[in-house]
Order: sequence, then C-alpha cells, then structure tokens
Amino acid sequence: MMRRALIYAALALGSIIFTWPFIWMAATSAKLERELFRQQPRTLPQSPGPRLQSPYVDTRLFADVNGTRMDETLSLIEAALSRMNYTWPQDLNPAELRKEASRGIYARLLNTLPADHWQKSSAELGQEIAAAISPQLIADIVANLRRVFCVGQLRIRSYDLQEEQLIAGQDAAANWVTAGSAPARLVSAESGGDRYAELHYDFSQGDLVTLSQTFTTSFPVSRLHRIQLYLRNDDTWHAITLFVERSGQRLQAQHPVDDCDYNWIVDTWQEPGPDDRLDKIRTWTLLRPIASGPQFTNGPNQIKITVELSRRNLGQAWAAKILHNYRLTFDYIPFWRYVETSLFLVMLNLAGTLISCSLVAYSFARLQWPGRTASFALLLGTMMIPPQVTMIPQFLIFQKLGWYNTLKPLWVMSFFATAFSVFLIRQFMKGIPRDLEDAARIDGCGFLRIYWHIILPLIKPALAVVAIFTFLATWNDFMGPLIYLNDQRLYPLSFGLYAFQIQSLQPGTMAGIGMLMAGSLLMTLPVIAIFFFAQRYFLQGVTLTGIKG
Repeated sequence: MMRRALIYAALALGSIIFTWPFIWMAATSAKLERELFRQQPRTLPQSPGPRLQSPYVDTRLFADVNGTRMDETLSLIEAALSRMNYTWPQDLNPAELRKEASRGIYARLLNTLPADHWQKSSAELGQEIAAAISPQLIADIVANLRRVFCVGQLRIRSYDLQEEQLIAGQDAAANWVTAGSAPARLVSAESGGDRYAELHYDFSQGDLVTLSQTFTTSFPVSRLHRIQLYLRNDDTWHAITLFVERSGQRLQAQHPVDDCDYNWIVDTWQEPGPDDRLDKIRTWTLLRPIASGPQFTNGPNQIKITVELSRRNLGQAWAAKILHNYRLTFDYIPFWRYVETSLFLVMLNLAGTLISCSLVAYSFARLQWPGRTASFALLLGTMMIPPQVTMIPQFLIFQKLGWYNTLKPLWVMSFFATAFSVFLIRQFMKGIPRDLEDAARIDGCGFLRIYWHIILPLIKPALAVVAIFTFLATWNDFMGPLIYLNDQRLYPLSFGLYAFQIQSLQPGTMAGIGMLMAGSLLMTLPVIAIFFFAQRYFLQGVTLTGIKG
C-alpha cells in the first residue's frame, strides 16, 4: 500500500508540475494590466469589487502595504491626522477614508523617511511623522483613494474627416440628461485644469442609470463614422452600453464596455466599415442596428446618444473580468480568421501526411522491389540533415514557383512524405501478419486494395500518432509563416498572435500581456483536447510500434 501511495503521489505531483504553466496562463488571462505590476504579484487574479454607490473609498489600493513597525506607525499617523485641521470630502465615509489614507501615507513614508528614522523611539518617530504629513500629501492620497465615475467630452467624426465636439468637458454636467431606475446626478469637477462631470449614483435603489441627449450635427448623420466619449471609470465592473438613434434607426453597441480600472480612457464606437481590415488593430466597439421606425430620431442632422450604466453583481462582475481580455482579443485582432487559416492548413497537412507517408511506408514494409533496403537507408539518412540547411534552397524554389506570400509552401510538402512518419508507420506495418495479405491476394485483391482494405484499418493507432504529431507541428508552426507570408490576411493563429504582440506591446512594457495570454490559452486548448481524446490511440501506437509478427 505504501508503494502504491508513493506512486500515486508522484503522479499527482507530476500532474501539478505539468499543468502549472497552463494554470498560470489561465490566471494571467483574467488579470488587468495593473495586477501584473503589483509589488507583491499574485498567482490568481484579484476579485472584482462591484460597488452600489459612487463615489467610494478604494480599500484595496494599499491593502498589500507592509513594512517596518506597521501597526505602531499606523496608530501614530491616525493620531497625527486627528490633530490636523484638514477638510475631508463629505461624499465619502470619513472613518474608512481616514483609515485608508493612513495606510497610503505609511506607504509614502516607507519610501521617503531614511532607514535610521524607523529605529527611533515612538515619541521621536511620531514627531517625524507629524512633520512629514502635509495637507498636500493628504490631498494626493485622498485623490488616489477616491473612486468616482467621470464623464468628459463627447466627440464625433464623419467619413469626410470632419470632427465635432458635441459636449465639452466643462459642459458635461449641464448637457447630459440623467434618468434610469437608480438615483443619479452629475456634478461638475476639475482636476489639473481639466473640467469634467462626476456621476454620483446609488444602485441600492435601482439597477440602471442613463445619460442621454439629442444633438444637431454640422454634417449629415448618414456620414457619421465614429463616436468618442472620454470616461474615467470607477473600477466597479458595471456595464457601459452605448445606444444611438439616427435616420430612423436605433443602434446598440455589440457588447458592453467594462467599467474597470480607474484611469481616463477614450471609448470609441462605430459601425462596420472600411476600418475593419485584417491588418489593423480594432480599438473600437461595433454598433449594430437593433430596430427602426418613426419613433426614433429621424432628422438629417439629428442624432440621439444614450449611455447606459447598468449594475452587475459579484457573479456577473467575475464573469466580465474573466472574459474581459478574451473580448478585447476578439476585438483587437481577426482571431477567427486566423483560426480558419490554421484549420485549413491542419486539414491539408493531415491529409497529405497520412496519405503519402502510409503509401511510402506500405511500399517499404510489404512490397518487394529492387533497392528497397538502400532506399530506406537513404530515407532515414535525410533525418540527419538539419532543416536550417535546406531552408534557403527550399525558399528559393518556392519563390521561383511564384508561391511566396501564399499558403502553398505550408502544405504542399506534406504530400511528399516525411522520413520520421514513414519510419513510424513502416515499423507498425511490419507487425501485421502476412497471412492476412496472402488471403486477400488469393481473393483477387491487388496492392492498392490490400493497402486500402487490409493495411489501413489495422494501422489506425500508428496513423493516430502521426496525425497528432502533424497537428501539433502545423498548429504551432511559426517559422513557416514567418518565412513565406507577408500578407496578414493569410496569417495562421500562431503567427497572428505574434503579429498582435508586435503591434500592441511597446518595448520595455507589459501592456497587452493579459490579451496575449488569452489568445495563447485559446490556441492551447485544441492541442490539449486533441491529446486527451486521442490518448488511447497515441499510447497504443507508440507501444506497438516495432512489434513484429
């Protein structure tokens, strides 16, 4: 029993080690970019924090702060704050804000106070802290802790490159009309010289807040190309959906925008058009018509824009966060086009490899012809030639044939057999008793009928092994597309993800890592599925190869 327990423990440990990269990739695909830059990185993504009211105090910003004499220093900071005559914001919980501000000030002091100051007595340290805390420091910390949904300017652009500002930032509070089941109001605000509107809402009394307004544009709305709204999210993971009425039609965003993060962003919406090219990263959300009729805005220069902020509970917020990077991946790159190209190459390579290699292996294993042994030895000798040696001559041949920047170099060679697959299938065929072949020949079968009706059904395990290897090699092929393809419309998934990385990742940063992990995880899933579904054939093909009858 002890020996069996040790074996099972070793298998379990090996499984954990094997699946750890996959778990890490899946966890990273559900993280926001700021989670990748944490001082104390976590394996699992941070739980989303949907809130019922905005503004609110972010209690997680300094949650990971830890350092020298932390509890004692926090008490000293809170005592210093209580003695200061500082005006705290009235729209936040004062006790919660003071507690989180103390943690933020402690985090700031860890980086500013010299190391020897932390060795002083409590009285001396308290004096140092009181001298270091200033109203400006408190204001900076409070500004970082205060989360509120903000609305800035609203702009539109025509196909003729005419731009128009429908709402300026300083007019956002006065121009938008608030409605919905939840109480909400817009409050003018200013920061760093920029003016905007804060949306104060309370989802404890409803699930929806809308901002709407009808505008008269300087150009015909039939030429409308793009709508841009400047927003600062409050990291509550609620759903932001845009609706547009123009020319008697009502259009809706293809999917909601997640109210995540807390930086200023520009959300963009537009209808499908010439910008939806395969070689361009799509940073906008598509608008789709959902209804039409006389009840919708119908003037030649009239447009009604409605922004809906709908509540999400914790489960919906988790679902939104898990799918966030996947949705961005589908928006940014033509993911399904890449998948279609990869599947096309996989099917052709599978067909070419299985047909050609099984025929060549049949001739070496079952047929008697002069020079068979020497030819087989020569075939095995080609396995010793590094592929880098033949890379340039093969490229020149395909270029002379006019196959550069086409998919032909990625699948044509599969119909000319490969030495390893021929060797694998030949060894399996040699284990088939010749009595079956002789009986079929007595019944009048020729070589091809014997191959098709007798040999092929008996070598399914070996064919499954070759199919798995071929699928893996084709699905993960990077060097082939890199050499032969220049048109992004022809990229398979492996090279498409690389192109996305080049276009989206800036040197020295980790921007877009979550989306890249999401795409890589989706690319890995078919490989794992194929292995588990074909595991029986794979093991059978490997164990029986080389057994002779």
